[in-house]
Amino acid sequence: MASKKKAKKKAAAKHKTVAKPRAAAARSGAAKSSAAKTAPTKKEASASKKLGAATGKSASLKSTKSPASKSTPAKSRSSVLESTLAKTAATRPVPVRSAPRKRFVTGGPLRDKAVLVIAGEHSGDLLGGDLVAELRQRGYSDFFGTGGPHMEAAGVELLEHVDNLAIIGFAEVLKAYRRLKALADRIVVEAVRRGTGFAVLVDYPGFNLRIAKMLQAAGIRIVYLASPQIWAWKYSRINTIRENVDLMLPLFKFEKEIYDREGVPCEWVGHPLISRIPRRLRREEALPLKIQQRPVIGIVPGSRRSEITRLLPSMLEAVRTLREKYPRARFLLAGVEERQAPIIEEVLAAYPDVEVELYYERSLRIMEASDVMMIASGTATLEGAFFRTPMVLLYKISVLNYMIAPFVIRTRFIGIVNLLARRQAILELIQSEVTPGNIVQEVERILEDRKYREGLVAELDYVRRELGRGNPAKHAAEAIVASPALNAAK
Repeated sequence: MASKKKAKKKAAAKHKTVAKPRAAAARSGAAKSSAAKTAPTKKEASASKKLGAATGKSASLKSTKSPASKSTPAKSRSSVLESTLAKTAATRPVPVRSAPRKRFVTGGPLRDKAVLVIAGEHSGDLLGGDLVAELRQRGYSDFFGTGGPHMEAAGVELLEHVDNLAIIGFAEVLKAYRRLKALADRIVVEAVRRGTGFAVLVDYPGFNLRIAKMLQAAGIRIVYLASPQIWAWKYSRINTIRENVDLMLPLFKFEKEIYDREGVPCEWVGHPLISRIPRRLRREEALPLKIQQRPVIGIVPGSRRSEITRLLPSMLEAVRTLREKYPRARFLLAGVEERQAPIIEEVLAAYPDVEVELYYERSLRIMEASDVMMIASGTATLEGAFFRTPMVLLYKISVLNYMIAPFVIRTRFIGIVNLLARRQAILELIQSEVTPGNIVQEVERILEDRKYREGLVAELDYVRRELGRGNPAKHAAEAIVASPALNAAK
């Protein structure tokens, strides 16, 4: 009789299942089926305990470390992607993906809830403003967050202006740490007070990925518009994204391929330049017509003070040399906004013998009219690609940032245009390479070597086609409205 009871107990114990912690299972790479039948190991239990401790507290804005990696040769967009994924697979175990987790049960729409929108740069302000306008057409009416003039014009109540958030470089971020952390705390408190339905985080990953954890812990759903460039650096951010983002809306098609592989809910929306540039062109005043002055050389030093002060002097010295060879040339200097006037004019004052035509808020007209451009790295290079205007890219940052960069950047190229192209489409001059002589040499080659120029134009045309379907704000709004996780009751 006793032996029969022991046998029954043994059989019951055999069929008893112990649920393995989800995060520990993901890290160990164990299959879901085996996780249901196997008790967690000490290592897994420890990982689960640490994760629980981390998510049980409000996330801070302390910088996260990412493993150093060498630059990856990339001859094309596809090779960059393949190399990135191959490196990731070699350095960490790939978790077994199950169906996307369901956080929310079915319920009514969230149109009566406040929507938090966070943009930390001017490009994000533009995209955020477009999205808010589209969401208003679909019944959403209460918006607040951080941004600039475009979001404010769309009816967003600003808690902080984008001018106080636009920070470039590792060292600058460290200096602003306390201020940004205090802002994040204030935003989360306000989001909870308003009963926010969901948050739209636009690009700006250093800040937005950290506040995503804090908002998620407060029960607020997360939409991420304009993916962090994890394919270029800090691929480890994919773990934060997977845990905290309910819907990712990337601008580039190849980014969707990454998120599909990683099990992150994702919809590709395309790049805003396709629909935005024609609208902006109609608003920008036409340039004075000077048909007999050729070639036309554009000068686009960027929108940040640091970019202008570091790049414009070398550009102006290059203009001095080019003027000697092309006395009938027309040099057009683009000031992104009128408020940059004191910075630009201060630099120009040091070069009284260099003649340029300065136009504010007409950068697209300058790109459209130029035969070649010298241009700061950034979104402006994509605008140049839209017009198929050959260019030489300039990138110069602080010495400290430059020393840190090789340890975190995963790609061979700095410019997004080169990453999207099948082969290198524009020459990149980085840090000490930014000299008047190097700029002049590339500008002359583009103007004088017809075959070389035609090859660049062909790649820029390819990049333009890769930018997508146009009107990403509309596609993003449609994806938000259709998302089960965002439009379900908690």
